[in-house]
Amino acid sequence: MQLPERIHEELIKKEYKGKFVFHISRDSTSIDAREKPVKKKKEETKGEEVPKRGPGRPKKGEEPPPKEPKRLERQRTIGPEEMQEDLPKDCTVGCKRNSKGYTHSWVGFKLHVDAADGHIPISGLVTSASLHDMTVRRRFHWLP
Repeated sequence: MQLPERIHEELIKKEYKGKFVFHISRDSTSIDAREKPVKKKKEETKGEEVPKRGPGRPKKGEEPPPKEPKRLERQRTIGPEEMQEDLPKDCTVGCKRNSKGYTHSWVGFKLHVDAADGHIPISGLVTSASLHDMTVRRRFHWLP
């Protein structure tokens, strides 16, 4: 039924009807979890042709293999729904530097929140803890 999402949407429409949002503040916070972090998957090469040469500069006349676009480059061409599906949501180990310069690490997730003019949270998203904050970009639709 998505009741919390619908209530939040109605609250934002009521509060910001006929108003402009001039400033969006974005921040993230850690969410600790009591489960084991997911290990990174290694690329399997079973059944595939293994290249004779290792990585490095190609020989003269050879063209390098095409590079897969990075997540930030892909986000420019896809919509918000596909963008959120592309982000990892597994339990991982994350680390973040606090205001005093110390590194804080945790096992779990990360909550990204956008607040308009420091007032009401406009959007929120839960991702893997290891995801960098800059890779979470969202496109906002102007409210009626």
